Amino acid sequence: MKVYKRGEGEPEFTVAGSLHGDEPAGKNAIEKFLEEDQNFQKPVQFIIGNEKALEQGERFVDVDLNRSFPGDSESEKHEERLASKIMQKIEGTKLLDIHTTRSYPLAFGTFCQLNEVTRDLMRSAAVKNAVLFPEDNGTMHGHVNGVVVEAGFQGTDMAEMNAIGVIKNFLSAQGVIEGEFRKSDPEIFEYTGAVEGDWNFLAQNFKLVEEGQVYAEKDGEKLRADEDFYPVLMSTNGYDGQLGFKSQKMDKSKH
Repeated sequence: MKVYKRGEGEPEFTVAGSLHGDEPAGKNAIEKFLEEDQNFQKPVQFIIGNEKALEQGERFVDVDLNRSFPGDSESEKHEERLASKIMQKIEGTKLLDIHTTRSYPLAFGTFCQLNEVTRDLMRSAAVKNAVLFPEDNGTMHGHVNGVVVEAGFQGTDMAEMNAIGVIKNFLSAQGVIEGEFRKSDPEIFEYTGAVEGDWNFLAQNFKLVEEGQVYAEKDGEKLRADEDFYPVLMSTNGYDGQLGFKSQKMDKSKH
């Protein structure tokens, strides 16, 4: 873990990246952003998460760091000890966590707590779509008021550029730095279930799959929707043994 602090006082905000070692865009975006001359109006910290996994070019060393929070300082597993150290740093701050994906080229958000603070943080990230996963499953943003932005395809320059843009907009919108910004009114999708198995994905994420539509296939077998849903984080090669997730649009009156 590497921590950079900017502004006077204890950090009110955290920008984190590269909790997964095969997602260097977060680290690169943070470092490039910090090379710029910024006038910090509020205290903020930047955390580069799993340096050991980054060095190895692997998602994790022992276990998934973003499934290990709040962590265990006495654990024999690298990520569980690291999660405990990170928790000490981020507790009480508002969090933006940068990730990348193999499923979708544009930036979108995820969160697991929907409240006034996280809604404003997501609007400050200026994403078009956001997904609510009600169970935190050991994620970092499940333990603070925070949001994740999936900045684009893993390993691409575009994801890194997207991440820098998100960081600048987010910090400007929250009054941490000076600069122009916009706030979005994202469409929010709520997780309804996972689709297991290794499949060739035929549909599009965030586009309606209608009941009866074939949305994946494998060795001549077709996977048909048993109800209308919106795919989220679905891809042919994104997960081992899992195609991705189903969701439904949330009624805007509820959020």
